[in-house]
Amino acid sequence: MPQSDVQAPEDKPAEALARTAPPGGTERTGRAPVRLYALDGLRVLAALAVLAFHFTGIDKATGVNWGENPRELFPWLFPFTQYGSYGVQLFFIISGFVICLSAWGRTPGQFVRARFMRLFPAYWFSVVLAVLVYRLLPDGVRDAPSFSVALTNLTMFQVPLKAPNVVGAYWTLWLELCFYLVFLVVLMKEISFQRVYVFCWSWLILSALAQQDTGLPLLGTIAPALNTALFVAGIAMYLMYRFGPDLKLWLLLGASWLVMQSDLVEHGDRLRDEEGFHRSPYIALALVTVFYLLVLAVALHKLDRVRWRVLSSAGALVYPLYLVHEELGWALIRELYGPLGPWPTLAVTVAVLVLLSWLVHRFVERPSVRWLRTKL
Repeated sequence: MPQSDVQAPEDKPAEALARTAPPGGTERTGRAPVRLYALDGLRVLAALAVLAFHFTGIDKATGVNWGENPRELFPWLFPFTQYGSYGVQLFFIISGFVICLSAWGRTPGQFVRARFMRLFPAYWFSVVLAVLVYRLLPDGVRDAPSFSVALTNLTMFQVPLKAPNVVGAYWTLWLELCFYLVFLVVLMKEISFQRVYVFCWSWLILSALAQQDTGLPLLGTIAPALNTALFVAGIAMYLMYRFGPDLKLWLLLGASWLVMQSDLVEHGDRLRDEEGFHRSPYIALALVTVFYLLVLAVALHKLDRVRWRVLSSAGALVYPLYLVHEELGWALIRELYGPLGPWPTLAVTVAVLVLLSWLVHRFVERPSVRWLRTKL
């Protein structure tokens, strides 16, 4: 999940970072630094899509949570929200854009420090909250995570340590963390257009090769199918934003889309056949293609006039909302559905989650970042 630093982190505008122009080209300069409010808006859209999917778009979650099928409870909403999980793909595209922006002009140590401060304070809070929800508002079906599993989740390395995620949505955090670790390769020397460009092609090709049975499972970790193409697309679009589009970048972006569409359709077919998700992979492909176009509009400065400050405020809540919404949201639905009915339950649940996300941002994230910045 990309964080809220859609401007350069620690309040540094992107234009103030060190610049290295591509061969034969120059970096765009002369513009006043602006926050990318449109990118904040897209992050909000992605978060709401995932939230809507979890609460109204999954057949399988009905027995434990609503007790009825959301297809029946929300008949006009379900056909749309069942595709809400693809908001994660939008997150990954934005993440490629934002991480490249935030890494520019930084040393590896500065990059790791910034990512640590962004990721972990709210994440630790959400792990503790999820364990409390399991214990205090059990669903009667699943066992609460053990003390060891909860502690392992605090590392964010539960996947390689073979521990289950305390919250299902945490699966994306491991992919993000792997992306950050892989991107450190670029920062081993001073970052430049050429280093990032070569990295993108190498990583994209590696992700295609990793889908073969090579006997090297690590390849699938550092270059996962589908997600690598999305991260690369975001990086390519950031290079367009910073340096302007040229044929080399259009070719890279086109290659990422071609790899993405192959992986996305295969993934959609597998979910239908093995998991029972009756969704058209081609509708999903059209949706993710729209995501490409929206982020591309940001990269080409077509949305620079979007200056709504409310998007910045809402964007700051996206990460804590993503972390806390799943287990707590389902627990609220289980408790409220009987006395309130479906729509009031959904409205109250979302309102409570948004309020909690603001509290986490205001009283956990911001103080923690200030404290860590002085200690690290």
